[in-house]
Amino acid sequence: MSPAPGYGGIDAALRSLREGIAGDAVAEALRCGPFTLVGALGSGAVADVFAAQRDGDRAPRHAVKLMRPGVDGEETVARFAREQRILAQVRHPNVIRFVECGVHASGSPWFAMPLVDGTAITRESDRRHLTVEERVALARQAFEAVAALHAQSIIHRDVKPGNLLVEGPEGRSVVRLVDCGIARAMSSREARLTPMGTAHRLGTPDYMAPEQWEDGIAACDARADVFALGMVLGELACGVPPRAGRAAAMAGDARRRRAPGAPCAPSTAFERWMASDPEAASAAMRVRGRRSPERFIEELRGAVDPVVVALTSRDAAGRPRDAGAALAMMR
Repeated sequence: MSPAPGYGGIDAALRSLREGIAGDAVAEALRCGPFTLVGALGSGAVADVFAAQRDGDRAPRHAVKLMRPGVDGEETVARFAREQRILAQVRHPNVIRFVECGVHASGSPWFAMPLVDGTAITRESDRRHLTVEERVALARQAFEAVAALHAQSIIHRDVKPGNLLVEGPEGRSVVRLVDCGIARAMSSREARLTPMGTAHRLGTPDYMAPEQWEDGIAACDARADVFALGMVLGELACGVPPRAGRAAAMAGDARRRRAPGAPCAPSTAFERWMASDPEAASAAMRVRGRRSPERFIEELRGAVDPVVVALTSRDAAGRPRDAGAALAMMR
């Protein structure tokens, strides 16, 4: 079939998928159950995500996550299956929904979700020039999503703006939590199976809790997600993740190896940003509808500093026990 507009045709990921199946089965290579893959949306370490059109639909309305052919390993396969189970278990309007699953002709498992036509919460807030108050209101939906996972005894472990997508027009915007690829049940025995330390430092450094960085993902509980939510809230408010000595100047593997700076209040992060890059900091302030740095810092201190500082305590014991308790602090 012809590719849907906006997905770049049969791109490299799809070509690779087709070449992995020999003979006359090319059409079958683009099928996952009732879905036809029409273009790649993203690619991770072990799986690709494709826009997909279901039989009978006139346009792609689903996303299919397909484990890359040839990928193996007990832990990898278990993590893919766990993500599928988690999405099937959690039913909440702010969490991406599980639709269907199966096995591709290559032998690789897949599962389908609704296609989210959304943008990262920070980028969308900037595009709409939302005020700090409006950004906090939008962030509440992110807290609701993570709270829904915690209510089912599940931790996400990679809460960040890129996994919090905003779709829908202003006034009816919905935040969707996506990518539960490293999520797990709190009662999981993973700590016994997965070595801790830097080899399993999965997650995103700017939003990662200290215990997650130092001891690995198996050491996390719900309070690691609370920390990440605090970082997201702080960045929404002031324009940068609220850390001292952030690793943002680095990139790629080097950035992932460097310990993130200590958490700080959003007002402090903004003051330091103004001192180091006044042009960029001023632009972020103007996007939020403010012209005076002094008044903006005063607003941050009153509106978000107390909540972010509580959520990003260096000691996990000092944070709210889960996202539900964190959400209660914002009301």
